[in-house]
Amino acid sequence: MHTDDRDVGSQELVWDDHIANVCLRNLFASTNQAIYFKDLNCRFMFVSRGVVQHTIDRERRKGSTHDLDLGPEDFVGKTDMDLFEPGLGLEWIAEEQRIMETGEAMVDVLERDTTFDGPGGWYRTSKAPLRDDDGNILGTLGISRDVTVEIEAQQELLRREAQLRAVLDSSPDAIACYSPELRYEMVNAKAVALLGMPAEQVLGRTDAELGRSPEVVGTVLEGLARVLTTREMCEVEYATHSEGGTNFWHVRMVPNLAADGALNGVISATRDLTELKVAQSVLAHQALHDPLTGLLNRLALIDRVNHALADLERNPGRIALLFVDLDNFKVINDARGHAVGDQLLIEVASRLAQVARRSDTVARLGGDEFVVLPEHVTGSYDAYLLATRVLRGLEKPFVYRGERFRLTASIGVVVNTDPEANAGDLLRDADVAMYRAKEKGRDRIEMFHPTLRDHANERHRLASELRRAVEKGQFFLVYQPFFSLGDHSLIGAEALVRWQHPEDGVVPPAKFISLAEEFGIINALGTWVLDEACRQLAQWASDDSPGAGAGPIMPGPRMPGFIMAVNVSARQLGEPAFVGLVAAALSTNHISPAQLCLEITETGMIEEFERCRETLAALSAMGVRIALDDFGTGYSSLAHLRTFRVNTLKIDRSFVEQLGAEGSDGAIVAGVVAMAHALGMDVVAEGVETGEQLRKVMDMDCDNAQGFFLARPLTSEMMGRLLADHLSAAVGAPPAL
Repeated sequence: MHTDDRDVGSQELVWDDHIANVCLRNLFASTNQAIYFKDLNCRFMFVSRGVVQHTIDRERRKGSTHDLDLGPEDFVGKTDMDLFEPGLGLEWIAEEQRIMETGEAMVDVLERDTTFDGPGGWYRTSKAPLRDDDGNILGTLGISRDVTVEIEAQQELLRREAQLRAVLDSSPDAIACYSPELRYEMVNAKAVALLGMPAEQVLGRTDAELGRSPEVVGTVLEGLARVLTTREMCEVEYATHSEGGTNFWHVRMVPNLAADGALNGVISATRDLTELKVAQSVLAHQALHDPLTGLLNRLALIDRVNHALADLERNPGRIALLFVDLDNFKVINDARGHAVGDQLLIEVASRLAQVARRSDTVARLGGDEFVVLPEHVTGSYDAYLLATRVLRGLEKPFVYRGERFRLTASIGVVVNTDPEANAGDLLRDADVAMYRAKEKGRDRIEMFHPTLRDHANERHRLASELRRAVEKGQFFLVYQPFFSLGDHSLIGAEALVRWQHPEDGVVPPAKFISLAEEFGIINALGTWVLDEACRQLAQWASDDSPGAGAGPIMPGPRMPGFIMAVNVSARQLGEPAFVGLVAAALSTNHISPAQLCLEITETGMIEEFERCRETLAALSAMGVRIALDDFGTGYSSLAHLRTFRVNTLKIDRSFVEQLGAEGSDGAIVAGVVAMAHALGMDVVAEGVETGEQLRKVMDMDCDNAQGFFLARPLTSEMMGRLLADHLSAAVGAPPAL
């Protein structure tokens, strides 16, 4: 190349070998494509920077820890066998030898690179013979371009297209794409089935050309045209008729817009509504009726009440609601099974319909709750008479498969003259009156009065405060001793819970236990009572317990027979974790299971019959004693006593207090005692408040007794002193007879 003094920008380049080498060197140093030249022995003579980078990338994908500081010079004189996996190297060398032998080039071939761990990138490769000026083959040259991103994008597109097709063909809707000229461009499998011809016969044609009915074509075309015009979704419905019947269809159409907003046509989704339409007609009835009894349900009742209230605006007068709740139905349902319970509910519904007048509404709210809405009442007395007829209608025993059942009900009645009243409020007031009837003894009628609402609000207030009381630890225990009637010894104590209300003072359990059960607080409260009673028993037995005199109250070996009785709710027994809670309380406080007696009322036991049975069996197997409290007030039978493995029967105070009085139930008590002894149980007489009662229960061979005449409930400190006194005496004795 020659230069002169002319401006550099105007210098002329004269092509020669030097310029060719400069160009080739710059090309190899700057391109990211893999370009190389090989000799007749398939050894590299020149490589581009792309070859170096490709090799480095492969090594990194393989996780190589070798020095990767390579340059083009590191490739010169080496073959693919020196640089790549043997299998891959042999393949490429064989390929190049074929090219040199045949002189035929390999143009733009797609290749997949591989690594030891699996497939690598994709490359488009061209290879050709390297010839001199005379056409002699001196080796090979190759150019390889990385097209991994392009190929993977194509594969992803194909995968997504396959997924989309799978989704479309699995759709229950007939999906189709229309061109702007409203010709089919795509249909899924459901659309092919709907149109009744193969896809290739559908594509490119209109609905009219496919021979669809004029009514269908008109409806569909109207919707499609609306979408094309407004670019907004459109929905239409149509029906088709055949020998098999009528089918109903719903079509949802949306514009098919490109990324730039251009309108490419319309996408439609057609759904078969036939089953839905049939179901709607069935549900229309079911939505307003109770499936078991066929009576109107709550929704229909509310609608009837609202209509009755609206009628009061036109014709001033009165309407009434009778809220009927069966008494102790759950006991029968659980003890005899749901099949029996359902039949009884069906019979109750029938009797209510018979008692009510033709124009009256009778509804079932759910469970064992019914409501009667009289069409016309003249006043409270008229409503009361109807409620009385309901009670009388239930008096006759129910008979199912030869078994007789007696059902009673508690009825709350509300009478209203205000057309602006709310149906929900009226139901609530009738419910409040019904609940008051339950509180007063059941099998009765209670007329609503605003003071009852205050009473209900007070219950809810107490329930809310009761929940917080559990969290704040506002409860404490007192202990009522019970004594052996054989040797007058103190043999145990019953833990009784009290609520130390911050404003109301000490609240007795009669006021809050039922609330705790009704509002779901009883489990937390019962767990605390169990833990605290066991802790206190352990403290009395410990060496450092405070007593009346010097030394311990009763060291462990001296009180193995002392029993701590704890009342438990049937709901507690129904909890799967209850057995574990008892075991933990005993273990934590190092108490023998025989020193713990769990008391449950017979009514509660029968109400939770199935769940209680397994729990009580597990507790008995553990060694915990089981006492049946308030015996004689519920529904127990000899079979139940055997099933539940009861250790102790507690004669209810209502029987004890009548002993000695004329017409008392002494024979019943004596029979219960004899039965219990025959079953290997001991008997405790509750509520002994006079010397006469004490003598009577002793004469009837009761084993143990408790009551105010013997000892009132004591604080833990007072109970501790009583224990110390009895342990220091040779023989403890109750008050003189």
